[in-house]
Amino acid sequence: MQPRIDVLWTGGWDSTYRVLSAAMVDQRTVVPHYIVDLGRGSSLRELQAISEVRAALNSIDPEAAARIEPLRITPVTEIVEDHELSAAYHRLTQQAHLGSQYDWLARYAKSEDLHHLELSVHVDDKAYHFLKGRVVATEEGSWTFDERVDTDEAIFRFFDFPLLEISKTQMKAEAERHGFIEALEKSWFCYSPIDQAPCGLCNPCRYTIEEGMEYRLPAKALRRHRTRHLRRVARAPRALWRRAARALSS
Repeated sequence: MQPRIDVLWTGGWDSTYRVLSAAMVDQRTVVPHYIVDLGRGSSLRELQAISEVRAALNSIDPEAAARIEPLRITPVTEIVEDHELSAAYHRLTQQAHLGSQYDWLARYAKSEDLHHLELSVHVDDKAYHFLKGRVVATEEGSWTFDERVDTDEAIFRFFDFPLLEISKTQMKAEAERHGFIEALEKSWFCYSPIDQAPCGLCNPCRYTIEEGMEYRLPAKALRRHRTRHLRRVARAPRALWRRAARALSS
């Protein structure tokens, strides 16, 4: 029997693909971890997506569904502070964009003594910039952080990256080939849903479109995405008037 794997499961496409592929194709036991950020409006929708994915997989392959252990949920506010890791994260953000989740994910993994928590970073992700040339291949076909690296990028030393060289469209093709695309389509990605549908304006919506997956957004969301610059321009005069009014009243 192959060892269990710890996977960060966000309810999004990439991590859901990893969970489904590991449980159904590789027949691995999956220990899923979810960090809940109650300050983000999509958290409950992500948890709903995870539940829907489980149900869909159970209808496709009950044995695979049984290999996914109960979700381990941790509020982001309860993750132990680590000033050294956080300082390294903030220095990295001065080089290029890096989502705030990589600060608290590193702290979470360290506090939980996790040394191979799988993150579903892939070739199109912003974090790829910090990993390129700093990971080594594993015998299982994954990638892990090179322990010889001692720069700030070492905040990634707690993680493995099984999807590092695969794109979303390739994941879709693999899911179709192995018969779990229906479950994968239950995943969620939008941070600011409108009427319980993707907004088309948040970063995850934008990245989904840029990575060739715009079919996952409804027509209204795509229209909002395509006209977002016009909306910004339309709001600008009002903002200028407000600033002028404040200046005159001061």
